[in-house]
Amino acid sequence: MNLNPLTWFKKAQPENAYKDAIAEEKAIELLFGGYGIPTASGMVVNEQTAMRISVVYRCVSLIAGTVASLPCEVFRYSGERAELARMHPAYWLLHNEPNPLMTANAFWKNYLWWSLMRGNGYGLIDRARSGIPTALTLVPPTSVSTDFSQDRRRLIYQVRMESGEQRRFDQSDMLHFAFIGWDGKAGRAPLECAREAIGLAAAAQEFNERFFSQGNAADIKMEFPGNVNDDQMKRILEVYQRNRSGIEKQRLPLISTGGGKIDRLDFNAEDSQLVEARAFQVEDICRFYGVPPHMVGHTSKSTSWGSGIEEQTLGFVKFTLRDILKGLEQEIDRKLLGQGDYFCKFNLDALLRADSKGRSEFYKAAVGGTQSPGFMTVNEVRSLENLPPLEGGNELFVPVPAGKEAPDAE
Repeated sequence: MNLNPLTWFKKAQPENAYKDAIAEEKAIELLFGGYGIPTASGMVVNEQTAMRISVVYRCVSLIAGTVASLPCEVFRYSGERAELARMHPAYWLLHNEPNPLMTANAFWKNYLWWSLMRGNGYGLIDRARSGIPTALTLVPPTSVSTDFSQDRRRLIYQVRMESGEQRRFDQSDMLHFAFIGWDGKAGRAPLECAREAIGLAAAAQEFNERFFSQGNAADIKMEFPGNVNDDQMKRILEVYQRNRSGIEKQRLPLISTGGGKIDRLDFNAEDSQLVEARAFQVEDICRFYGVPPHMVGHTSKSTSWGSGIEEQTLGFVKFTLRDILKGLEQEIDRKLLGQGDYFCKFNLDALLRADSKGRSEFYKAAVGGTQSPGFMTVNEVRSLENLPPLEGGNELFVPVPAGKEAPDAE
């Protein structure tokens, strides 16, 4: 669609103020060549410039990387319990290899990256003639446009293929995860909502770079009685530069003559509130992404919520990751698994792998080591640790009431 941006904007007739704002932003972005919209700080924010800000990079990589590290497994209801369905055609795609070009980890990491940066992640579902899914292929959001079907009951995705061909796909063939701000066709990214905060952080970072590379102000002041003409001033600066240039001369004393006086100007980053400003921007951007500041390396206020870092980390799992995972699971269920006894689950227990103490305490409670009824068998625990089953390890522990003797082992 090669329309003049102003013409395109005039033709857009949004139904309400929210859509009007979306259309205006798109028009402005087109006017600037698709490279992002200038913020009030004067900085242009897009995927490339935003990822140069360490807190944005860490928030995005943390969320995308954590989700990608979780095994996505397919289960089947069997009676009153669910069991792994490793033989389901979608299991290998979701858990191991969505397509011959990448692993499941790479797919989910980049899928979430697009979602966080552009508001929408797209994965094209390839199917055999029988309808069985055979591959999941990442599609850049810049190559996708959405529209309603004629009856407005389904979404149609128009995809610009690498060959330049335009192809249309029904919603059942496109795995689509949209962030908050859903308007019926697409979502809005945290990057888009946090544009001004990120622009301010970028401006502060650029100021810091200039401050340390060029100096924000002179570090010494020379005073001479009377007037100093241009030739004398030039001579003084030449002598200063000759005697002070180079690492080996940095600490040599300055010598002034003719009644000259030298004073040091103490001006540093703290005086210009650079440190405070950058610390505030870290916390502000973290709020947009739902990431506790300590998880991006900002620990100055690590005990500001709950009992500290542990509670903040648990809050990240509960209130940020779980929401994203639920959205992904529901989209996979309805697009790849369909109606029936199958469902998928991102295994959050995998987060305990690196925490041996937490894992052992969880397993202890699970098998009834706290003298409470067990909710996992010994063999189920051993299976999670990739250990072979034990004889007699399939029984749940049931504590013996006080005053009764335990039954004799057979």
